[in-house]
Amino acid sequence: MLTDSPRDRAIRRARQTFGANWRTTQMAEAPGRLELLGNHVDYNGGLVLAGAIDRVVAIASSEAGGHATVEVIAGDVASDAVTIRIDDCRDWSTTSDEIGPVDYARGLIASLLSRDLEVHGGLQLSIAGNVPIGFGMSSSAGLCVALVLTLACTEPEARDIVAIARETEHRCGSPVGAMDQSASVAGGVILFDGRDASYTALDPDLGDFVFAVADSGITHALGTSSYPARVAESQEALGIIKAAATPNLGSLGEMTPESWEMARSELAGRLSSVLESRVDHVVSEVARVRLGIEAVRTADWETFGRLMTESGRSSNQDYDISHPRVEELVDELLEIDGVAGARMMGGGEGGPALALIHRETVPQVAATLERGFFQRNPSHLQGDRLQVCAFGPGARIDRL
Repeated sequence: MLTDSPRDRAIRRARQTFGANWRTTQMAEAPGRLELLGNHVDYNGGLVLAGAIDRVVAIASSEAGGHATVEVIAGDVASDAVTIRIDDCRDWSTTSDEIGPVDYARGLIASLLSRDLEVHGGLQLSIAGNVPIGFGMSSSAGLCVALVLTLACTEPEARDIVAIARETEHRCGSPVGAMDQSASVAGGVILFDGRDASYTALDPDLGDFVFAVADSGITHALGTSSYPARVAESQEALGIIKAAATPNLGSLGEMTPESWEMARSELAGRLSSVLESRVDHVVSEVARVRLGIEAVRTADWETFGRLMTESGRSSNQDYDISHPRVEELVDELLEIDGVAGARMMGGGEGGPALALIHRETVPQVAATLERGFFQRNPSHLQGDRLQVCAFGPGARIDRL
């Protein structure tokens, strides 16, 4: 289990790699996030409730002379530093199944160059984090946002940071929306609008409740999951609906349940049952988020928990993006007193379950899972497999 801070670990590994006299000149940090409600609707132009968490990716960097290269060590996942030639990254992208921090650095450099933005060369970077990888908390978004802050010579505006980080994920094979990066940049809890990638800060009063993630034991990687297929299916469904029923429709997330039923009656079987199910999820999920907004504003967490559970069922049944092990975990959580709601979270096909739990019952929930699901289903994760998450600040860079 990693007990020291990502900052301290990044600096220590840099000194082990680049020399004992290595000194940090800047330190960037960007958090992971919890997707509270609104699964797979950001790229469909829908609404999402999300929150930055108190787990971060940290990048310590130091001037090393020259401007043509960047050296990267990611000590949490690799033992050796890699030298990246900046000019070699023009138009870089990959479809590889094996994506690591160095690949994201290459993709980030390519994203900056594509915008004619100057890359801060001559740096030695050391990357460390405590956002679990493959755990549905968007470690990749935190990494990409921290890389923007580190490698852009002139710090972009918040909206541009989001766009550059998102493009980097696309270059690395994950066609994600902009919600993850927006939450990492903004900090706290946000209402994200997929229509224009704008977001509004919220200040929820959790009262006696906490959000926690429970490890299923199954990791996931967006680039090799069904995530790209769901993006393609959504676009296909949108095209058919626009051509046959609603020509002015901008995105699936703009449809209300009523307008979807009207459009469905006009389609006359043009949509396959699979595509209908995908639209069912998007439309019902955005409706749930709208109800969730009011629940957040009134601190009605019992209602919010029910909406979370419904979201997970739709994500599993209509969007087919969950995993049997995760659903087993969700079912077990929902049987435990004190759990107001639970659902799969993130891209799907693995990762954790998100649970809304009465604060006083967290120890009992953890103990019940230890005797049950966790005992039956081992994991590579070290440390507590039920982790309570607090909302935290957004990305920042300190120049030292």
